[in-house]
Amino acid sequence: MGTIRYNTFYTPVGLLNVAHLGHGSVHIDWEGMHIYVDPYNDAYDFTGMKKADLILLTHAHTDHYDCAAIKKIATPNTKFVVSNAVGVCLDNDLIRMKLDVDNNPLNVDPSTNLENMKKSIACLQHCSIAVMQNGDKIKARGVEIEATPAYNIEQKRDNGHPFHIKGEGNGYILNFGGFKVYFAGDTEFIPDMKLAKGADIAFLPKNLPYTLSDEKFVEAANLINPKNLFPIHYFEIDWKKLAAGLNPGICMYVDGVHCAK
Repeated sequence: MGTIRYNTFYTPVGLLNVAHLGHGSVHIDWEGMHIYVDPYNDAYDFTGMKKADLILLTHAHTDHYDCAAIKKIATPNTKFVVSNAVGVCLDNDLIRMKLDVDNNPLNVDPSTNLENMKKSIACLQHCSIAVMQNGDKIKARGVEIEATPAYNIEQKRDNGHPFHIKGEGNGYILNFGGFKVYFAGDTEFIPDMKLAKGADIAFLPKNLPYTLSDEKFVEAANLINPKNLFPIHYFEIDWKKLAAGLNPGICMYVDGVHCAK
């Protein structure tokens, strides 16, 4: 297990200790309650990590919906919040992913993990799973959660389908007593990001062709204008280039290290 660098933030309902574990994976320790977003075993070895009270999955790609990582941190008492695409996998309703409304065949996204975690991880057979559509709001483990859109507009696969299809994946806004944390999910710069304006913390992806370019990352960050910003999901990063374009007052952290202009 590698060294994890946590950043601590004060909220009206207690301390948040936040760590980017690699790729799209994030861990939040909220006063002893453990929240994970998109745990991914290839990015971080979750062996020995605190068991999850709440796991959020943004979409069904193998690097975000990873049963190998989930198995290491989940218990029968873990609450799951998942996107529509993950819900399809859990319902074994894969026909919805293969046919459109006119029964014309569609190509299943080749990055999709079709595994049903409730069947492959025995302790999860009766756990609580909330499937959220874009725009849904719920309260889970004391946290108010809003599902936001996450999708591609321009970047597409060779078959013409976006890398991330609108309505299949989620971003999430977590509200801790008015302190808001935004996980954008895998997305390009989309108008829906205005829903997260003024977030206290924003986690934004940065890697072409799947998510944001450096330029669009900066544009998205400046639209949202969070107090604190974490780039995630990147293959490489020039933090000085990113920081130079950010609005004054945005504090950026790369792997837990504050990056000043």
